[in-house]
Amino acid sequence: MKMIGQVGIRAGLWSLSHAAPDLMARWYAERFTTPRRFPVAWREKDWMRQARPSRLPFDGADSLALYEWGEGPVVLLVHGFEGRAGQLGGFVAPFVSAGYRVVAFDAPAHGASDGKRTAIQEMVRALAKVAGHVGPVEAVVAHSLGSTALVECLYRGMEADRAVLIAPPVHPETYLPRIARHLGISQKAAGRAQALLEARHGAPFEDYRPLSAARHLSQPALILHDEDDRQVPLDEGEKLARFWPGATLEMTQSLGHNRILRDPGVIARALTFVQTRG
Repeated sequence: MKMIGQVGIRAGLWSLSHAAPDLMARWYAERFTTPRRFPVAWREKDWMRQARPSRLPFDGADSLALYEWGEGPVVLLVHGFEGRAGQLGGFVAPFVSAGYRVVAFDAPAHGASDGKRTAIQEMVRALAKVAGHVGPVEAVVAHSLGSTALVECLYRGMEADRAVLIAPPVHPETYLPRIARHLGISQKAAGRAQALLEARHGAPFEDYRPLSAARHLSQPALILHDEDDRQVPLDEGEKLARFWPGATLEMTQSLGHNRILRDPGVIARALTFVQTRG
């Protein structure tokens, strides 16, 4: 029955996208930039209760939820699309024990931050805003689309001595057409949806090319990617490691796209890398 339902939805989206591409483009643009807010896991509530919360003004009337733990050089944690600060809470205690001030935030339209819709352009601006507010930044640990935002921010001049990127996607300009094919939406409607979003956010998706930006980065980087990641294929992390001078790729197994954030071995490896000098 589930398969029949999925086929029916795809057929309906295909028909509508051909009969009314502008209507479908508007719907797809809204859906693509409206992150779902999932229930917070019990372990995350524990981590977040120990934080020092605050709000950071962002884009006029909106604000970002900011969280801090410990004292010392700043290590910034950056979640991905449909994520939240608490997803990286497993990094907090080890880094605080090692003498770092850990800072995390909910991206626009995520977690406890304001907003209902967001896109990579806004996530980049939010990361730059947070880094400028809490800096200087010793290191950044970023996951998924947060890694894409990090690469762009570093390319634009954000300062950080070291970067840890977990499951980094490297083709953001292909997301809309790729997901459209999966849903059964025509490429014509997908193209119009992308044009709507680019006009709304003031920058084309093609401006965000992690591989091109990575060629110009000098920070040492550790890229951690699971062989069984079904959301961001391993070859994307491999490509980024080849393009980024001084980057090292290390692969994990059977951790997927999100469980990798809670793995003690991954967390310990990230801490060791951040602590390494020279």
